[in-house]
Amino acid sequence: MATVLALTYSVTSNTVYAQSTAGALYGKVSAGSTITAESADTGFTRTVTAAADGNFRIGSLPPGNYKVTFTQDGQPVTKEVSVSIGSNTLVGSGSEVLELEKFTVGGSTVNPIDFGSAEAVTIFNEKQIDLLPVARSTTAVALLAPGTTLGDSAFGNLASFGGASVAENAYYVNGMNITNFRNGLGGATVPFEFYNQFEVKTGGYSAEFGRSTGGVISSTTKSGSNEYHAGFNVYFEADAGRENSPDVYQNGNTATPYIYNSADYRQDLTANVYASGPVLPMLRNKLFFYGLYQIRDFKREDVVSSGGRHSTITSDDPFWGVKLDFYPLDNHHFEFTMFSDEETELGKEVDYNFANKTITGTNLSESFTYFGGDTKIARYTGTFFENLTVSAMWGESTQNRTAVSGDDLIPAVYDGRSGSLLYVQGNPDILYEDAAIDTREAKRLDLEYSFNLFGAHRLRAGYDIEENVSTSLAQYSGGVYYRYYAIPGSGLINGVTVPTPNVGAVRVRKYSNSGSFQVKSDAWYVEDNWTLMNERLNLRLGLRNESFENLNGAGDQFIKVTGQKAPRIAAAYDLTGDKKTKIFANFGRYHLPIASNTNVRLAGGEFFTQEWYALTAVNNNLPTLGAKLGSTTVFSSGQIPDTRTIVDLDIKPMYQDEWIAGIQHTLNKDLTLKVAFTTRQINGTAIDDMIVDHALTYWAQTNGFGGYSAAGNNHYVLGNPGRDIRTFWDFNEDGDISANEEAVLTRDMLGYPSAKRKYYAVEVALEKVWNGKWNAQLSYTWSQSFGNYEGWVLSDNGQDDAGITILFDTPDLTLNSDGYLANDRRHQFKAFGSYKLNSEWTIGANLLLASGRPKNKFGNYPDRVVGSAYGPDYFMGYRGAAGTSDWQFNANLSFLYKPKWGKDRVTMGLDVFNVLNSRTVLETVETYETSAGGLEPTYGLPNAWQRPRYFRLSFGYDY
Repeated sequence: MATVLALTYSVTSNTVYAQSTAGALYGKVSAGSTITAESADTGFTRTVTAAADGNFRIGSLPPGNYKVTFTQDGQPVTKEVSVSIGSNTLVGSGSEVLELEKFTVGGSTVNPIDFGSAEAVTIFNEKQIDLLPVARSTTAVALLAPGTTLGDSAFGNLASFGGASVAENAYYVNGMNITNFRNGLGGATVPFEFYNQFEVKTGGYSAEFGRSTGGVISSTTKSGSNEYHAGFNVYFEADAGRENSPDVYQNGNTATPYIYNSADYRQDLTANVYASGPVLPMLRNKLFFYGLYQIRDFKREDVVSSGGRHSTITSDDPFWGVKLDFYPLDNHHFEFTMFSDEETELGKEVDYNFANKTITGTNLSESFTYFGGDTKIARYTGTFFENLTVSAMWGESTQNRTAVSGDDLIPAVYDGRSGSLLYVQGNPDILYEDAAIDTREAKRLDLEYSFNLFGAHRLRAGYDIEENVSTSLAQYSGGVYYRYYAIPGSGLINGVTVPTPNVGAVRVRKYSNSGSFQVKSDAWYVEDNWTLMNERLNLRLGLRNESFENLNGAGDQFIKVTGQKAPRIAAAYDLTGDKKTKIFANFGRYHLPIASNTNVRLAGGEFFTQEWYALTAVNNNLPTLGAKLGSTTVFSSGQIPDTRTIVDLDIKPMYQDEWIAGIQHTLNKDLTLKVAFTTRQINGTAIDDMIVDHALTYWAQTNGFGGYSAAGNNHYVLGNPGRDIRTFWDFNEDGDISANEEAVLTRDMLGYPSAKRKYYAVEVALEKVWNGKWNAQLSYTWSQSFGNYEGWVLSDNGQDDAGITILFDTPDLTLNSDGYLANDRRHQFKAFGSYKLNSEWTIGANLLLASGRPKNKFGNYPDRVVGSAYGPDYFMGYRGAAGTSDWQFNANLSFLYKPKWGKDRVTMGLDVFNVLNSRTVLETVETYETSAGGLEPTYGLPNAWQRPRYFRLSFGYDY
């Protein structure tokens, strides 16, 4: 199959169709002219008649190449154009308007500026990504766009959009939401070879999109055509030639490393076999298929636990996917997509002799981590009477997140008395989940109706509903986790002097939780895309309304929020009337629901306690407990709580407001410049859980329950930090909750500040679109992300408990929490592109220069509510006061060879990532003190680096 290189282009856009699975053609021709668009791939045909002023629009077109015929100035005209996901392509512009000279893309034409749009979006074609040296993941594609940055390593390989946490993005495939609804971290894993186009929305998205305050990655998969195609390709990342990150030692002690990277091993092999075409030869123009089978085989080896253990992780499970397209009649399109990304990672840990650098093979521990599952998506799109389009979608997905080990029945033990935290026994991950399954069923209906009234209108409306269920069965390895500490110089632990003799102290934690938890979400939207002033002004007037309902472990409602109104207003104006300069503005409100993780943790039967003891001896790895040090901390009792006691009865929805304004100008036929300003704000509208013991006590003693004290209950309520909480509590301790036990805990009683996140950015982007020889995009983004609230997850401690991180657990945890947030990158320069040296060779480059991440310093604090229960999780200075990490520079190069003798069927490639082998430290240990009160010896040491240099070889054959 010949490679068709599509451009990457940044536009501001009215999203065109339901979840952006299609595109549109528009323009101005002779009045009353008949315009016909015929797919070059499938023969799918759409025909419309131009209005009295000559304007026309053909929507709901699957992405691809089209032949467009019409009449202009009395002459028949035929043009070949490309339609991209979620965008508008100009075809014909009338004799009185200067039509931009277009550039050729595989024999078709595409316009560099979309004047029918007002949204910050970058569109990528899978074939273009093949020419760039980027990792084959959706995150790598997203990071090409301005305003995105790589999140902390604790959350995997995920991107932050516009200062939001990495857990606030939404991921769509063929119109279906495949986002991880448990904690927002990523979504189903789909390989590049299955994708056709990517739409990366960094802001300003229209009313059809919701449940996101970060960014949106909307993609379509490949489809079959009237020609039969088949082929295979192989991508191989060998350990040979790969560099490692530096080793790290404490205080020059080379006998025991903090992190030992020299023995790392990485090898990754991916092979794809695919085929496409009409299902049967007699069904050309009607029924098509595309099928992909991917072999995935990787191996990773590391020395962990301060040089004491050797870890091996392997996986070899395949991916498969199929797409069917049926066109029974012109204007009607049925699609069915099914894929399986099910995968099992096998982990093995054994003892390692660091002195001799040998694997001893003793104390084998095996683990099994499960990912993915099956996804099914069915869609219908039909057009009636030229101006009415109906789209319907149904989808179902299952994702397995279970993690188990052969040592799950053995109590987990780690020993930190030497200054290094050493694994002793049990499941090395401490917490295991016998069952963690997420299932989603999604349905949506979208309508679009076009008419003329003081200009052209596209009135759109839609409704969608999701029913999601999370099943969880989790506990500590062996039911208990022992953590050994050295006695600090003060001799105090948990506020108590440790008696002698002893060999240290031990913290004992017990945790278990189980249940099935449901989340129901629905939304409707209406939107008018109004074009007036002779096609120069485009207005998008939209409103979205969202609702969600979360159920507890008993199947009862514990929170329901309705009526979340979200206006989405945008305007794009052709400044000079010659389709060369566009100014645009956008305002939107975006809501975020409650993650199912909140159901599991807050509204299930979670049991979580913590105790401290003197450690009198260690026998067979297990502690001999001495005197108890202080009281037991009960974080969760194990009982499913009364829903009236755990959620603010007046809770407000979480939302973010966003403003975007900018200008985009065509400098010449294939060069565009864009300048845009963006601001996003969460100001007192976040949702998180808070301990309210102190406020319950104050309210009780001033409202007729003078003998009651809630001290030590560690009772959490889900609410809006900085606002009053209305709740119930058993103040008279009779086992029942009466009407007179309703309490309003004021902001002053609670002592929590409002949650704030403010993001400001100025973006400058210069794009050279493909002209048959080369293309490039250069961007600079100045941005600032400031506040006390990162979002759904917390990079400070790597906590992925979406919506219930420790940040607002006590008022004292919020002290000094204002400052520069973890995803703040003040300066980012990005450049990527490709250059065709000759008919056989193409080179590509991808460059990044970015300023560093803010750093913090955490220690203990005499918390006025919970004492020392939280350990060293308190800011020792304002957020970001410890400076920033170093600037990062990364350069990737690619070389693609399509030999003439291969007759455009053979492709060979070499990608070199991080050519200069830069090893910039991206993250450091920010904990200054241990939980026992001593100094943390690893403070300030690096623990995450820029990925060192590695190579990727590829070979493909396409027939």
